[in-house]
Amino acid sequence: MKTRTLVFAFLLVVLSMSGVFAQDMQYGESPMLAERVAAGTLPPVEERLPANPRVVSFDWSEIGTYGGDLRDPFVGDAFWSSQMVFWTFWKGLVSWNDSYSDWVPNIAESVEVSEDARVYTFHLREGLKWSDGVPFTSDDVLFVINDIMGNEELNSGTFPSGWLKPGTEAPVAEKISDTVFTITFDVPYGMFLLNMAGWPGWELVTAPKHYLEQFHIDYNPDGIDELIAQTEGAEDWVSLFQAHSAVGPGTDAAVISRDVNYPTMFPWVYTQPLGTGTQFIAERNPYYYWVDAAGNQLPYIDRIVGTMYQDDQTMLVDVLAGEYDTMANTTDQQRPLFYENEATSGLTVYPVRSEGGGTVSVMFNMTHPELGAIFSQRDFRIGMSYAIDREEVIDIVYFGQGYPRQISPIEESPLYNEQLSNQYLEFDVDLANQHLDLVLPDKDADGFRLNPATGERLSIVFTIQTGDYGLRFGDVAALLQQYYEAVGIEMIIDTVDNTVWTERRNDNSMEATVFTSEGGYGITAITDPRYFVPVHGQSIWGNAWNLWYLEPNNPAAVVPPQEIQDHILLYQQVLQAPTNELRLELMSQVLQTAADNFWVIGISSPSDSYRPLSARLANVPESWVGGWNPGGVAIAFPEQWFFRGE
Repeated sequence: MKTRTLVFAFLLVVLSMSGVFAQDMQYGESPMLAERVAAGTLPPVEERLPANPRVVSFDWSEIGTYGGDLRDPFVGDAFWSSQMVFWTFWKGLVSWNDSYSDWVPNIAESVEVSEDARVYTFHLREGLKWSDGVPFTSDDVLFVINDIMGNEELNSGTFPSGWLKPGTEAPVAEKISDTVFTITFDVPYGMFLLNMAGWPGWELVTAPKHYLEQFHIDYNPDGIDELIAQTEGAEDWVSLFQAHSAVGPGTDAAVISRDVNYPTMFPWVYTQPLGTGTQFIAERNPYYYWVDAAGNQLPYIDRIVGTMYQDDQTMLVDVLAGEYDTMANTTDQQRPLFYENEATSGLTVYPVRSEGGGTVSVMFNMTHPELGAIFSQRDFRIGMSYAIDREEVIDIVYFGQGYPRQISPIEESPLYNEQLSNQYLEFDVDLANQHLDLVLPDKDADGFRLNPATGERLSIVFTIQTGDYGLRFGDVAALLQQYYEAVGIEMIIDTVDNTVWTERRNDNSMEATVFTSEGGYGITAITDPRYFVPVHGQSIWGNAWNLWYLEPNNPAAVVPPQEIQDHILLYQQVLQAPTNELRLELMSQVLQTAADNFWVIGISSPSDSYRPLSARLANVPESWVGGWNPGGVAIAFPEQWFFRGE
């Protein structure tokens, strides 16, 4: 098969990041691991690292020192709210470079791509090991594609659409050797490696076959019944597997934070889950495959210690008093406090550029069984947009940071669309009423609009997630409630945790929500198109359509109308495009359709965020692009952060 090795793989990237071949190095390691080697409980570092580790070094970094606990407070979930997901999950076969502009090899040492962008040949680093010391091989990746995603019982008979299925057929994964395998698609898939650098890529490297095969009927038919009996909530082998695996339909990625026996390829691995206490501990992975320019195994920091709080205010007081080394999910309201208390907190405030296409989104579920017919009318959405006093939201919630804007790629993006960014932004109650009168002309005695289908007052429940990533969903919703009442729309706010929010998404009972607004920086609109195409699990505006795309056997899934199917097909052509020029041209068409239909309402422009970190931490870049797709702090390479003076 004729192939071309991608030149922009940067000569295996170790050259581009350090100028050093790892094979020529003498390796160093953490004293805490050296003690285990001396005690005979851990192999020497040379046996734990692959033959050619990934060398990580930057112009702004230096050789660090080992040691220390990074103290990380949080309110809510130990995995999501603490943002441990960012410290661990953005490490796939390939990953983002530090500028969030291209992919670089990671677990894969190199990648070859066929001229038609259909066949990808991956060469793994020889000698890679899971955190328990078992070799990581091609079999582990094929286990995900063939035995999890490709198992008809696990996937309800349909290989999941999305990033691993850009066409109509499931990919074909074939093993060439323990370190070489191919993935072949039925259509060209030029976006595959860029997609894999973001969130989806973790799936292919987080299903250790040697551990999970005990829960899989094809590998352990005789022992399955006993394991089902031992697992709470398991009724058959499918629910058993879903309870134990982080990867696959119906599974929970956060299982790795609860199961200390679950092997990973992450830089830090859980050694103490949250359990009944208030702390979790994630300790350095002794088999992590990164080294610095001098050959010292990363990460430098020994442990991440998370401490759970019951409320944000108590946590903030302790953070400002200097008891912690960072704080996630900060808000604009808190920003002055971090600057004013740098001396007592011991924290430095780092600016973080937003990847978003706005601050928050307002989504009405056009596929809701009862209210979808109303929400699907463009005049309704236009009216609800005109009803919002965006300047007031910006002043009250975001402290004057930003300007009114719909969700779209930012002006500096090659995908910027002026119409998508700037339409229907005026605060104009008269215009709002004109458009709403076309959809909901009748009102009750109190001035609230009536549902034409029932003749009763229309009440819209906004399901608001408590974990708001510092975007203050609840505060925005409270202001929307006032604005919408002024135009005759009764809005009910129901604040729930992530579990309930997800349940309502899964059964399509969510009527409306305030959520995030990805899709602004660079080509993020392609890698995370949730507000422009209903192919993402959080495309609530077309929720049952995204269920049809991602989980076609979900009882709540709804076949989209032809125009939506055509729109999804156009986006699939974006993913398949073999050249960047064609990709941008097709995605511009996708965004124009989104502009013409106006499916999602935005509030304001994205504004730079910030991250407080201990002033003792070194090797932290001056700034980085933050957000979901680049992986939060993952793009700042925390593996090579270190504490001065440790």
